[in-house]
Amino acid sequence: MPAKRRGPAADQPRNSAEITTTDVADQLRDDILSGRLQVGHRLTELSLSQRFEVGRGRVREAIHQLIRQGLLVTRVNCGVTVAPDAPKAIRDLIIPIRRTVEVYALGLIFDELDEATFSRWEEILRAMHDACLTQDFHAIAEADVAFHRLILERSKQPDLMVIWETLVGRIHSHFMQVQWRQTRLLNIYDEHRQLLDTFRSKDRAAAIALLSAKIE
Repeated sequence: MPAKRRGPAADQPRNSAEITTTDVADQLRDDILSGRLQVGHRLTELSLSQRFEVGRGRVREAIHQLIRQGLLVTRVNCGVTVAPDAPKAIRDLIIPIRRTVEVYALGLIFDELDEATFSRWEEILRAMHDACLTQDFHAIAEADVAFHRLILERSKQPDLMVIWETLVGRIHSHFMQVQWRQTRLLNIYDEHRQLLDTFRSKDRAAAIALLSAKIE
């Protein structure tokens, strides 16, 4: 299956000739962070090459990229599998660093947030709202990741994106755990709606404080 644009409200699938190693890595990363691919799931170059309709060389490069980011692991006689989360002690270290990275990125872009960015967030929130109503847990997690990733994408700082993706990769079950803690799934939507409304308010201090509080 040719790769699609990342995140909710994706465009039509792209022609396989246009699919890059980054596209393959991005889609696999989304699958892992959303829980569509779970810990221990085995991946092979052949199956991924058939799925994305690309050569095995691109698949191999994408796999190596995700191994470096801690999302995949390779073991003798097991091949490549989805990695487990970092141990709790490491997760307790990662979450404050993730918070620092996102808050910093938001500060970089806050004064330049435009209607195109707000419209993209609105698309993500619509997908999140629908997923909450239908109890589509994978789609909720995918929208959650997409909402926060957009902050990093708009910063146009590749180093920040690499750091963020590596951090999030090591706590990838976190986005599913957020749902398990909820007695009402729409609370997840409500929290992200509050974030977006605060971003629109142009109150930098309030927006940064709220984003910081929501990353836990």
